Amino acid sequence: GHNDSIAWGMTNVMVDDLDFYAEKLNEDSTKYWFDGAWHDLNIKKETIKTKEGEEFEEELKFTHRGPMVNRFKKEKETPLSIRWLGNEMSNEIRTVYLLNHARNWSDFRNAVSTFISVSQNIVYADVDGNIGLQCSAGIPIREGSGIEIYPGDSSKYDWKGLVPFEELPYEFNPELGYVSSANNKTVSNDYPHYISHWFATSGRIDRIREMLEEKPLLGVEDFKAMHSDFHSKTAESMTKVFLATLEKVSDLNETEQQAFDKLKEWDYTLTRESQAASVFEVLYRKAMLNLVKDDLSEELFNDIRGERMLLENLMINVLADKNSEWIDNVKTPEKETFDDLVVQSFKETVNELETELGPDVEQWQWGKIHTFTLSHPLGVVPILDKVLKLNRGPFEVPGSYHTVCPYSYSFTNLYKTNHGASQRHIFDTQDWNRSQTVIPTGTSGIPASEFYLDQTGLYLDNRYHPDPFGKAEVENKAKFSMTLKPEAIEE
Repeated sequence: GHNDSIAWGMTNVMVDDLDFYAEKLNEDSTKYWFDGAWHDLNIKKETIKTKEGEEFEEELKFTHRGPMVNRFKKEKETPLSIRWLGNEMSNEIRTVYLLNHARNWSDFRNAVSTFISVSQNIVYADVDGNIGLQCSAGIPIREGSGIEIYPGDSSKYDWKGLVPFEELPYEFNPELGYVSSANNKTVSNDYPHYISHWFATSGRIDRIREMLEEKPLLGVEDFKAMHSDFHSKTAESMTKVFLATLEKVSDLNETEQQAFDKLKEWDYTLTRESQAASVFEVLYRKAMLNLVKDDLSEELFNDIRGERMLLENLMINVLADKNSEWIDNVKTPEKETFDDLVVQSFKETVNELETELGPDVEQWQWGKIHTFTLSHPLGVVPILDKVLKLNRGPFEVPGSYHTVCPYSYSFTNLYKTNHGASQRHIFDTQDWNRSQTVIPTGTSGIPASEFYLDQTGLYLDNRYHPDPFGKAEVENKAKFSMTLKPEAIEE
């Protein structure tokens, strides 16, 4: 957003904001052992009413840290409580109000100091040419690694508060000449407080910074190019890894050889028309899943296959150590290598694409399987969708979760876009009336309106509409006006 003095934008800090504690309960589960004594659990009974008119009772139990979260479905299940940042004091309403009234960097920092529970890296620019980035987050001060289940019988692992705002990372007019953030790790390894183990991988931020450094001065058209960029640094690095293995394979069949050739000739840009993009996306997913599939139960594998960020970070760690125990398939007598994993995944990739798109590799365009549908909540009812035209799509889309312009998908609902840019803005701090913007839907959420999904075409084509700000400019471009005439109030 912006006001008449400053502009701002947000991306996730990726804070590890929840910890589990293994609790020791007494026989009737009314007390928990803590620092050498039994303490009463805070027990609340809640009545939950359903839309069918039924009521049922739910018993909730709390330690001083937070709620007990497991249901004790297994006889020997360890009781677990959690401490979660969402239950801490935070004041996002204050932040948003003060952001709208901020005039400068000092006002901005004061505003975002209470933006705690929804931890964000917030970039800043103002009419005087200043830029900055402020981490506005609730970062717990705690012992341990952050990814273990802590013993709950002592105060050693309790949170000791949150990192003071003054100690949170920030940049203001850095010598580099720009600030940037894309859910990535924004602090160096010597930052004294633990933030997280699971940041977004570096592909998107690396590409953003690559484009920022291409020339000394950047303008509106350059930032439009960034918003519409589908070149992948992740694909650039991983394709080279895959090709190094596949070049050593001598028994590829004709279709496999054609798929290999597409990868070898690729420029790492995921266009709708690219066959190599299809091969890469399936191969990368297969390789990540094959790393873990043999080591997990079917139930756990089905749960973890949706955790794409975890799988990506695991792949990065495996690439750093080609002797990782994850590589070997524990269900075979042989000891597999990373090359074996890649070859297996590549052959499975070709089989999947043949099944989905046929044997002709030229027909394997990425847009044929990678699509975007705008779904109305009532669009699941076929007759309503048909009569009211609630849903729009599927549209063939480029990109992926690792491109600067993201069209992400889940590994449990393959290639169907479920996440992307909810809005695109280019703010002109010299003249706010020259700002441009677009959203994927439209001004109105009413299907009968001519403004329902009226920006979808612009969004898919990476185009914008003017975003006027001054009163005269807004009135000049207005199509409608509304006059509110409240009735007189009798005393």
